[in-house]
Amino acid sequence: MRVYKYFLFYIIYMFIVSAGCSKKFYKNPDTLMLHLRSDPITLNPVLAEDAYSSTVISHVYETLLERDNATLEMKGLLATHWTISPNNLVFTFYLRHGVKFHDNQPFTSKDVVFTFQKTMDEKTPNPQKKVYFQDVLYAYAPDDFTVVFVMKKPYYKSLEFLGSMEIIPEHIFAKLDNFVMNDYNMKTPVGTGPYILTSWKTREKVVLARNEAYWGKLPDIKKLEYKIIEEDSVALQALKKQELDLNNLNSFQWVRQTDSQKFNKTFNKIKYLATSYNYIGYNTRKIPFNDKRVREAMTYLVDREKIRQTIMNDLAEITTGNFWINSKQYNHDLVPRKYNPQKALELLNSAGYKENKDGFLEKNGKTLSFELMVPSGADFYRKFTPIFKENLSKFGIVVNIRQIQFQALIEKVNKRDFEAMMLGWSMDIENDPYQLWHSSQIEKGHNFTGFTTPELDYLIELARLEFNTDLRNRYYHRIHEILYENQPYTFLFTSYNLVAIQKRFQNVNVYKTGLDFREWIIVQ
Repeated sequence: MRVYKYFLFYIIYMFIVSAGCSKKFYKNPDTLMLHLRSDPITLNPVLAEDAYSSTVISHVYETLLERDNATLEMKGLLATHWTISPNNLVFTFYLRHGVKFHDNQPFTSKDVVFTFQKTMDEKTPNPQKKVYFQDVLYAYAPDDFTVVFVMKKPYYKSLEFLGSMEIIPEHIFAKLDNFVMNDYNMKTPVGTGPYILTSWKTREKVVLARNEAYWGKLPDIKKLEYKIIEEDSVALQALKKQELDLNNLNSFQWVRQTDSQKFNKTFNKIKYLATSYNYIGYNTRKIPFNDKRVREAMTYLVDREKIRQTIMNDLAEITTGNFWINSKQYNHDLVPRKYNPQKALELLNSAGYKENKDGFLEKNGKTLSFELMVPSGADFYRKFTPIFKENLSKFGIVVNIRQIQFQALIEKVNKRDFEAMMLGWSMDIENDPYQLWHSSQIEKGHNFTGFTTPELDYLIELARLEFNTDLRNRYYHRIHEILYENQPYTFLFTSYNLVAIQKRFQNVNVYKTGLDFREWIIVQ
């Protein structure tokens, strides 16, 4: 009887302990384990241009303003408030007192001015950043907590871009001999944000710990651990083993591989339309893509609706331009080109391509062929490219698929060393196409394709000056139309973000801008 009593007490004790200490069921109870497909290229926000770098940077560095998740209006972050002159030429930001960088040095207006100056320094290789600040005449700091930006001319997104500049510390970067290559860009970034980089093992993981001296409200999550996993299938297995807490699923994984009772007991699944799109981009400087008839034919040879239904499992929307499909900027009068091989062949014939005795299309004795570069590891590209290659081969076109690591692909694209490539763009809710399509961005900016027209330049510049939303959107509809007519991209899909999240994370809200880890609560 005594043995039984002690045994019963032991069972009750273990039940209480396990109920009160559920943390022990998780290897890292206060950590959010996430997935990146590739390493960041840099952790310097003045230089970063890729999504993987920006993802990590966003936790370390902060901006003067940020968008309110619910209203999408700008609100204070490192700045508490701001004023704009009646002529939209002078923007004054009033900074928050008591903010410190991760090395305990104070944040002041000098850091803001320095960040702007470094961004615009001709020696800084960041043309994709400069375009948004090129209309600033100068910036100055009348005191430690006030910053003034004076514009050359009005720009309707000035508040957004000035407010969204991620601030770097002058006391560190002003002393460096090499702004591009240094430890602060890779190993020891110093910001004011809620997380501090603690380790980065290339091709393995990036770890950030909560900044316990953070000026604002501390997030509930104490550590962010990004595992570098190139293959989608491997990332899903890591998720199922609970080596990841959150993962973006592809459509097949969403529909077929995560619908079990066991999976749904552990994870919540969230679906929302992404503010991004993917595309096939053509180098219009090179044959055959210097002819718009060839580019248009390529689009007619992509059966986007069939791909949407099969590869994408109906979890994507076909897009025709570079504006977000749910925005007022998007021209919904432009209907996606349907799969039409006959129309494609007519265009190719009119461009001088005829079928030879071997069944290949050729012009001046040269077969119509090109290399298509795609990032390795992504499930969509792996499934799409064989279909694309086989489909074009039926009509005498040779496509050589080259899978290449993301960073290497970006390097080649930046050098304009490609014929055709597949990538994607994330975008703002309201998007300025200057960076992608203005002629000034052809050599060093993000106008990789080299496409331009005088009308396109004119409308892009005109839209930047227009504060009337309806009129500005009419300009954007025409810009959309020009791209639709000329097809420098074959615009493909705006997909749904398909996210699986471990159920121990709650207060997970979905906004148009995505998810905000700072709000999440860990349920123990």
